[in-house]
Amino acid sequence: MKRLFAVLLAVMLVASMATVVSAENTTTLTTTVPAATYTLNIPADQEIPFGVQKTDIGEISVTNSTGFADGKNLKVTFTYADFESASNSTTIPFELTMLQSEGFSTTSVPDTWKVKSGESIEFTGNTDGTVKETVALGGSGGLCHVGVIIKSSSWGKALAGDYTATITFTAEVVVE
Repeated sequence: MKRLFAVLLAVMLVASMATVVSAENTTTLTTTVPAATYTLNIPADQEIPFGVQKTDIGEISVTNSTGFADGKNLKVTFTYADFESASNSTTIPFELTMLQSEGFSTTSVPDTWKVKSGESIEFTGNTDGTVKETVALGGSGGLCHVGVIIKSSSWGKALAGDYTATITFTAEVVVE
């Protein structure tokens, strides 16, 4: 009986070692990527005076950004159509421009970039988790101003009435 008990004890000892030997040999790593957050600052609603051909309507910039990185950018797309009137059938076409300066005068538009409806700009991600607050156009830097250019001939073809145009700024986080 002692031998049977000794063999049984030896088998139990070996079985307990087998459990240790059969343990998994992997390590699982996890991480959580936070959602990117930001504040997109766009020009406010405003009145374009009749006959004015070049109007700086304000700046576009990004502030309070987090969750970005090198290669993760903020893409802003511009969508707009001509001025329209509810009281007549004429429209007033305009060009949307971007420029980097302290705005532009009514006589010149330095460093302009025409933005067609559906085109976009990108605010690039930084290694510190933010995006650049301004966008570089043509290699320059600084605040990005949005401008509206209405040709004199476009003003001249418009019938009397109130006209409205809307610029929609659509932002999305993109990866290079």
